[in-house]
Parts: sequence; C-alpha cells; structure tokens
Amino acid sequence: MSFASLGLKEPILRGVRAAGYETPTEIQAHAIPKILAGAELIGLGQTGSGKTAAFGLPMLDKLCGGEPGLRGVIIVPTRELCVQVAENLRVYAQFAGLHVCTAFGGVDMSIQESAFKRGLDVVVACPGRLIDHLERRNISLERVQMVVLDEADRMLDMGFMPQIRRIFVRLPQERQNLLFSATMPKEVEGLVGDFLPNAERVQIGKRSQSAQTISHRFVACPAADKQRALERVLEREGGRVLIFVNKKLGCERLGNALKRAGFPADAIHGDKSAEARYACLQAFSRGKTRFLVATDVAARGIDVDDIELVVNYDFPLALEDYVHRCGRTGRAGKAGRALSLVAPMENRLFAVVKAHLQGREVSSVPQAGRGYGMPKRRGGARGERAGGRSGGRSGGGRSGRGRRHAAAEG
Repeated sequence: MSFASLGLKEPILRGVRAAGYETPTEIQAHAIPKILAGAELIGLGQTGSGKTAAFGLPMLDKLCGGEPGLRGVIIVPTRELCVQVAENLRVYAQFAGLHVCTAFGGVDMSIQESAFKRGLDVVVACPGRLIDHLERRNISLERVQMVVLDEADRMLDMGFMPQIRRIFVRLPQERQNLLFSATMPKEVEGLVGDFLPNAERVQIGKRSQSAQTISHRFVACPAADKQRALERVLEREGGRVLIFVNKKLGCERLGNALKRAGFPADAIHGDKSAEARYACLQAFSRGKTRFLVATDVAARGIDVDDIELVVNYDFPLALEDYVHRCGRTGRAGKAGRALSLVAPMENRLFAVVKAHLQGREVSSVPQAGRGYGMPKRRGGARGERAGGRSGGRSGGGRSGRGRRHAAAEG
C-alpha cells in the first residue's frame, strides 16, 4: 500500500515524500480514507504509530485549494507537542500553499498574532492560549471545517474540559471532529461522547497497550539508592536515554545532579520557559544532550525516533502514564527498551503494570546487584523486592493525576 492509494492529492503526496515517508503505518492506512470521506473519527494507536500524519495529512488534503483563512484547528495539551505537530504539518503542507501557525503560552501573544496575519489555514494550539486569542479577536473560528483533539486522554484528564467546551461553542455546527490518542481510559469515554457521539473508531493494538517492539525490565531498588543506580546504568549507555520522574522539583534536582556527576544531561519540566524547553529539546534531538530528565507532561512533545532507553526513575502513577513513557522508545517499529527502578512503596503500582504486560518480554530482577549495573543494596531490609509486600500509593494512582490541571500547558 502507498500513500497515493489512500486518495491524497499530489501537493500533499509531495510533502509526504519530502518527509521521507514511503508506506503508511497501520493507523494511517485505516484512518486517512475514512477522514477524507468525511467521517468523524476516534483514532487510538500506540505512541510512535504515526497518529500526527493520520489526522494531519487528510486535514491538509481537504483544505488544499480552498479559500485562505483559518479552517483547521488542532488542540494539544502541551507546548512541546504543539511545536512538534506544527513542524510536521509544515513539512506536509509545503507544496500545498497552506500556512500552519502555533498558539501556546510562554510566548508574547503579539508574535503569534503577527504570524496569523501573514497567513493562517491551520492553527495548532494549547486550549488556554487559543482562548486568549479568541477573546482578543486575533482569530475567528467561524470558517473552521475540521477540529482535532490530539492526546485526548491527557487533554480530558488534565482538567482541560472547561476550556475545550468554551472553544467548541465558538465553532460552526457543521464541522468534522477527530480525536486521537495513545490511550483512552474508560473514565473519560463518557466525556468523549459529548464531542463525537456517532464517531467511527480506529484502534490499532489493545487499549492502553505499549508497542510490541519494547522490552521491559524492572529492578528493585531502595529509593535512597536510585540516583547511584541510575548513574551506573548511564555509564553503560551509548545512545539517548529519557529519564522520567513524577515531580518538577525532583526533575530539576536529578538533572542538576547528573550534570554535576559529569553526564551530558538536562531536565525539562513545566517551570522552565518556552524558550528554555525548546533549547533543551533541540539539544537532546541533536545529540548534544544524551540524557534527558523529564516529567510526564513535558515529555508529551518529545518526538525523537532514536531514543534507545526509557528509564522510570520514579514509577508512574497510573498505567496510562507507563504506556506513554515507554512509547518514547521503540517508535515506528524499531526495537526499544524500558527500565524501571522499583522502590518498596512502588510495589503495588509495579504489580499493576506487570499484570498488564503479561505475556510480553519482561524481566524482573529481585534486587539491584552489580550484575545489572546497580549498586549493592545496603542493609538488606525485608520487603524491598519488586513484587513483594506493597505499601504507599494505591494501585490506581488516579489521585496523583487528578491534581494535574490546565496550568500544566504552561
């Protein structure tokens, strides 16, 4: 199967070739013809499965040759994802005469307004900043034909629902709605029904399932030993490594500690300015920084194909977070690795993830030892084995995610 066989126009196909794509991924092959035919769609696919092109290519195709003006809106949860999606769409649209702009916080609004005036067919936006531009009448949604909610699970779960509703009431009644996500927790499916009650569904793989190309490894490690354990892992790695922590303060501290230890490392989180986060991502994608410490929200815009290892320094607070984190490696069918350091209080969460991965390539090391690049445990207290007696946080971990809110886009 080729992209031409999906029914895309020649200017868009030229953009596809310029992007280096040869054959569509599974989700692209299923979704693009349906979208071109006018169907409303819910697209579920693993991280790295090609969802951006799955909605971006048919959107650009349908706008190609029409009257200029804002006709396509893509709503995303974070600045990094906003930039990444827009960059991809600009490549696809370069021969179609379409203009793609961004709208996200942390940047002077006048800069974005000036870009709109130079030409605007598609806007990729975070909800809060899009509302700011609407209230200042910098843009109008009256001619919008197609709307996409990208990373919809996180959009809905981070508390963006009020902003999304405010945006949707300003949209024309006649429009095509699309929703794409790597996961779709059952808790938010009711909210999805408000926007796409009659949508078709394209689902590649199982619900909340990480890519089959990723191998998963879990190592028991007391919390006090995690930093040294991580350093021993990084000493043996030659490629890019993405390291996840749960809190912004811990992210900054770990990034600084690794730099002091001589590692080419940096940290990215919501407290950094848009410019600093962009510079951080550029350094990581170009290989200047090989080890990047990130929070879940900040990592949503990291689209680097050759991340060799994902490390869960802090165990994720929910299964969906684990899937998204691991999806940063093993992209586009490539092999990837995920390593999780499991402290005693994280055993219950570990058990939830391990049950989810049943039948996959999984290795569990009962205790951190030198044979696995980890320091020997000190003391030998009971109950410090991954999969042993649990304590601390609850298996669902939803309360931790519930505290995230719309401010995370900043």
